Amino acid sequence: MIPLLLLGLAAINAADLSDENRGQWSVLSENGTLCIKMYAQIDLKLSYVKDDDSLAEAGIIMVPVDATTENSSCYEKVQVGEDIVDSQVLQLNFPNNEGWNVRIYYTEDARLDVDPGDYALYQVTVTANYSSMPDVFKDTPKGHTHTYYSVIDFTDPPFIANDEYTKVGDCLYCPDSQAYIINEDPHHGPPASVSLTNLQMQAYMTGDDFGKIVTCAEDENELDLVPVIVSCILAGLVLFTLVAYFVYRARLPIDILNITEQEFEEDEYELHHEKQQLHENGQGQINNGFHEQEQRY
Repeated sequence: MIPLLLLGLAAINAADLSDENRGQWSVLSENGTLCIKMYAQIDLKLSYVKDDDSLAEAGIIMVPVDATTENSSCYEKVQVGEDIVDSQVLQLNFPNNEGWNVRIYYTEDARLDVDPGDYALYQVTVTANYSSMPDVFKDTPKGHTHTYYSVIDFTDPPFIANDEYTKVGDCLYCPDSQAYIINEDPHHGPPASVSLTNLQMQAYMTGDDFGKIVTCAEDENELDLVPVIVSCILAGLVLFTLVAYFVYRARLPIDILNITEQEFEEDEYELHHEKQQLHENGQGQINNGFHEQEQRY
């Protein structure tokens, strides 16, 4: 039962890791050193303003798994308000939609409530050229491009930075879908959000591959339920077996129970008799041995 259950869990995990909607991207520095690596399914939920100034929903837009990473950077000074944040940036360019890209920003900056020795994903921006998706963004001004972004306040760091962080040298793994708001302030444009599913990411890398995998806090709590569930299943099977046995005995006719108990008593008597004979034979051999020794003397 346990091997089958573990095999099932492994199969589910393997299926997640081979999801066809999960992109795999990496960023190299100018000298060829790997600095960012990210595997994820990225879904965008965007609203837009139509020609008549009404707000419309564009639905879910999936970042293509074959998005390219040109204009990504292992070191970029990012303007945040009047300040500069040293960052690493992964830019995902849509190959079949001109003017579309998603930029994902990482930093070690303590002003964004990042602990020493940690890094965090603190910002996601989306540049959308509506004209290159006319079937999705209908009745929009021709050639209009809009950038969805978050207004960052150092006194109140973005929620995503409190979730998507870990130690430098470690890889963050979040199998479940996690949604984050990019913008909800109408003064800064239409609403937008991003969902990251089956996320495995690492920035500020020091090696050629992912480091130690650290599970997101939310997903870790859910994974902790697995041994509890398995234990409950096993306990249920044991209880079911005991109940079935007693029910079976309760339904046996009295004469069958008497025969069974009589056979058990006979078997027990024979076993006891055999043990007694062995004991007597052993004692007799010991006495004979002492008797032979006395005759010698």
